[in-house]
Amino acid sequence: WRGAHVESMSDFENEFRHHYLGGVETVYLMENYRSTTNIVKAAQKIISDSTSSSSGNPQNELRKDMKPMRGSGPTPRILACADGKAEASFVVKSILERIDMGEWNEDASVAIIYRTNAQSRALEEACVQLNLPYVIRGSAGTFYNRHEIKDCLCFLRWLYNGRDQAAILRALKTPSRGIGEKAVEEFLRYCSEVEKVYESQYPDAARPTPLDVLISFTDRSVIPEKDIPSPTEFMTKRALNRFVPFSDQMRYIREKAYIQPVSVLLATIIANLDLKSHFDSISKTDSEFEDRWSNVMELRKAADRYSQDGPCLIRHDAYASEQDGIGLAESPLSIFLDDVALVTDTQAGDTDKGAGRLVANLMTIHASKGMEFDAVFLVGNEDGTFPTNQAITEGEGSVPLDEEKRLCYVAMTRAKTHLVMTWRREVQIFAGQGFQKIDAERSRFLDVLISKKRDKKEGAREKTKDRSRVRRSNKIIPPRHKRGAGPNSSRVEKHGLVSRDSARAKKPAAATGPDTHIPGKRLKPKLAPTRPRQPRASDSRSALSDRVVPDGKTRRLSTTAARRERPTVSGMNGQPRTLKNKSNLGDRAKASENVRRLSTAPARKEISSIADNKGRMDSTWFFPVGSKVVHRRHGEGLVLPPPPPDDAGIMLVRVKFPGGEKRDFPADGPDLQPDF
Repeated sequence: WRGAHVESMSDFENEFRHHYLGGVETVYLMENYRSTTNIVKAAQKIISDSTSSSSGNPQNELRKDMKPMRGSGPTPRILACADGKAEASFVVKSILERIDMGEWNEDASVAIIYRTNAQSRALEEACVQLNLPYVIRGSAGTFYNRHEIKDCLCFLRWLYNGRDQAAILRALKTPSRGIGEKAVEEFLRYCSEVEKVYESQYPDAARPTPLDVLISFTDRSVIPEKDIPSPTEFMTKRALNRFVPFSDQMRYIREKAYIQPVSVLLATIIANLDLKSHFDSISKTDSEFEDRWSNVMELRKAADRYSQDGPCLIRHDAYASEQDGIGLAESPLSIFLDDVALVTDTQAGDTDKGAGRLVANLMTIHASKGMEFDAVFLVGNEDGTFPTNQAITEGEGSVPLDEEKRLCYVAMTRAKTHLVMTWRREVQIFAGQGFQKIDAERSRFLDVLISKKRDKKEGAREKTKDRSRVRRSNKIIPPRHKRGAGPNSSRVEKHGLVSRDSARAKKPAAATGPDTHIPGKRLKPKLAPTRPRQPRASDSRSALSDRVVPDGKTRRLSTTAARRERPTVSGMNGQPRTLKNKSNLGDRAKASENVRRLSTAPARKEISSIADNKGRMDSTWFFPVGSKVVHRRHGEGLVLPPPPPDDAGIMLVRVKFPGGEKRDFPADGPDLQPDF
């Protein structure tokens, strides 16, 4: 039960050991009649793993002795997908393929299980796009019908259509600002009166919307006509005082709508109206608030697809379709809202089997307790998602991490015959003012199921790739883009939530492989590019070697090339002799002196000019002046000339942010990275 302590059960036997009725008798139910042997053994392997659990837990030992009463069945599959879009598409297509092949009919039960409610958005969009009926199990409901999502979208709808009555009523009360039913009636009556004046006296002019009327309370230029009645004739002073602050907020938001893309405008609305505090106030528990806030971040992630389409609204089309109250029929905001409506208005799967089609069940792990299905797709199995970051932070053997492991056991044993577990190689996280894609790390729960020999091979392959990364000039070369997913990819993406293909959705990755176990690569989160070590003053002396060649020109050799051409000394017969490793130290010193004399003064001067007047390197080696950088908390900025090192000798990078703020950061700090 919610709020109960696990000790109520774990300490029960000790508490009543000496009870006068005779103590406690324990009856173990060890037979499993639901899942096949392969599924039960895989789940037991995860929950009994000693590397990430409390040692000596008797409950884990008991689970090892569970006796599956069914046959072996198909082996559970572990598959890696490019990203969330590819994962959702793969799962839905796999279900449809089984239906087309006749393996599953309308009587089959299939579930798609995930850790958090926010993960359902991509799956719902894939179901709508590929025409798979679905139903959301649990109290959360479909993504775009959740309370917090409607609260955010109502302001976008009102900006797009100033006459949207449903959006107006919800926006006026989100968050609560003391505007009651009577005040709303007075405001709407005043809006009707203003519209009547325009119809009679200005029939050719565009009629102001309720949003225009609201903004006119603080900006009279919105409705410049002088014969418009005053709001005090229709609204009480108390009601008007409640509307004026909201008028100023909406005026600012609408101005930003002509400048900012959809995702950024959503962030402006949330911050300006303090919606985060509103979601906190309507949440009964901390976990409920975290769930609501993750849904809001998922909405911003969905809107981030339209960032390249320009500002939300186009000013010169402000009254393009005034007859129906809609302006900007083809603005990025209208396209986003149309795609949201497509998902929202699509009927969820009909649970009535008479419809003759299989219905997919979408639910969280918590909502799946007590249920069973013929086939289960467990998605989002990467560290940070499942298990959660909070559980990972608590450390190995902690109660939260053990609870995540038990949830994994529950999710896996919902499957009767077929079990597929997927994870995403790339996920989006919120960093600073926007979203950033990072390489995800496969869940530690899946590591238990994948052979260690294959995992070692993958780790060795990754180390080889890391060593092949080179540094040119003052830039760190990032890993090469995968085919079809680079910045110069010619794939044309369509607009919309349900019609835009993922940049890597069609990658022939593990999503379609026939192997039973596909380990995937172990990638570290790419929060910042790997930085080289901080250069020393001695590096400047050996960074380049200039050699004078017979044609009189100076040819610059790299350190590696200088090493490759070994110095020579005179042999016994007057012929040059190449120094070998077994030569004595005196010969080596002479050879080094010969090479040093070949170096020219201009080359040494060129290198030393990069260093400061004390012979130390400055931060421009890593962050050139004028280049763009991204700070994890402050967002994008521009590099300025560096300040002198601090008392500890740490190189600093001076960055100017869009608001004019200037800050200094350590050059080797983890929070600052070049904007590639």
